[in-house]
Formats: sequence, structure tokens, C-alpha cells
Amino acid sequence: MKISALIVDDEKNGRENLAGLLKTHCPNIHVLAEAKSVSEAISAIEKYSPQLVFLDIEMPGGNGFQLLEHFNDFPFEVIFVTAYDNYAIKAIRFSASDYILKPINMNELIAAVDKVSQRIVHQRENERIRQLYQNSLHPANPKIGLPIGDRLVFAEVKSIIRCQGESNYTHLYFTDRKPMLVAKTLIDFEELLAEHDFFRVHKTHLVNLNHVTAFIRNDGGQLLMSNNETVSVSRRRKEEVQKQLKQFLKF
Repeated sequence: MKISALIVDDEKNGRENLAGLLKTHCPNIHVLAEAKSVSEAISAIEKYSPQLVFLDIEMPGGNGFQLLEHFNDFPFEVIFVTAYDNYAIKAIRFSASDYILKPINMNELIAAVDKVSQRIVHQRENERIRQLYQNSLHPANPKIGLPIGDRLVFAEVKSIIRCQGESNYTHLYFTDRKPMLVAKTLIDFEELLAEHDFFRVHKTHLVNLNHVTAFIRNDGGQLLMSNNETVSVSRRRKEEVQKQLKQFLKF
């Protein structure tokens, strides 16, 4: 199945390099057009209706996220193409969207195209991009994409009470739904949620400080959570946890 695509990058060399890699390694991708700015990209999307957009993030006159503001619906998939940028990549990972880093690695490109192609073939709604856009509008109350089997479930970060690691999986506990087992490590969640008041209190426990109701002083210590569950605090983290709680909760 041929998939129509648009390449958006302000640098001519970047557009030509990506187009060449796609032609050689991803023959199912048919590049309809290229654009060097947000305004050109909007016009090209409206004219050609591509199924897939390769979108550079940082461009003169507007970034890739601003392009999304123009559309109410997202009838196209997006693969973000970017140089390393902490903020941008974290936002993209938060919505479980696809991205590749510059300079482009051939294997990463093929893998990203394969993933997106499967979604296009099955005509799945691009909820990833919709949620990425919504998160940019409401950064204080974002939703996070959670891969559950063959689905992607979005949940409000503030509804997550705690995360419990188990090998390469993590159990998530919520205020408004049943627990979920997610195919991501606890380290993944620690990195993604650190800026949203989550704190590692044990090698297997990451808690939302907003849901801590009490500190129980025994051995290493325990935290009483808003759902009346208790979470163990490791001995070596006890002092750090207490300090964090005093600063955050005024204990």
C-alpha cells in the first residue's frame, strides 16, 4: 500500500536527505510535496491531503507544534523529525507520538515508518497528535498515552496515584479507573512524570505527591495514599523523602 507523505523542514539539505532515504529504504512512502515553513506546510496539507507528515519542530517563523493549531481534526499521521531537544521530545513521548532524531538513523526511520504505516492501513484515528495538541493548550493538566495491548489509552496525569514497577512493566493506580499494567519501565515513568510532582520513594515505587496523605514513621517508613493504600519507603531514601514531603506538603 502506497502512503502519501509531506516533508516539512526549513533546510533544503534536510528535505532532500529525508526524501532520498525514504525512496531507498521506505518504497511504500510516496512524497507528494515538500514545505520549508509552517505556512507552506498548511497550504500543502490542504492541497494534497497527505496521509503522513514528516514534521521538523524548530523552523523560522513558527515551530511544528504551531502547525497543529491550524487543524481541528488530524486526518494525517505525524513523524516528528528533530535535533535533540529535551522539552520537545518529552512532549512527544508524553503523547506516545513517533519521532526520529537528526542526523537521521536509517533503522530508526524504517521502524517509525513501519509503525505509522500499520496505523494508516488500519485507519486508526490519530489520537496521539490530537492529545499532543491538547496538552500544549493545557500544560498544567496533561494526559499521558499508555500502551495497553494493541490500544493506546489516555489518562489524566493528576488521576495517577502511584506507579509500581515490575521488571519491564509498570502497574498504574488511578483515582477514576481500575489499575493498568503498562509495557513501560518505572524509569520511563519517573523521567516523564518528574515535572508533575511524582517522586521515587523506593526502587519499585513512584508516587504522586498530591495523593500522599500521611507519612507513617516505622522502619524505612510508609506513605499513606489517597486511596488508603500504603507504599513502602526504602531506608536509604527515607531522609530524602521526608525532606521532599516537608517542602511539598508542609509536613
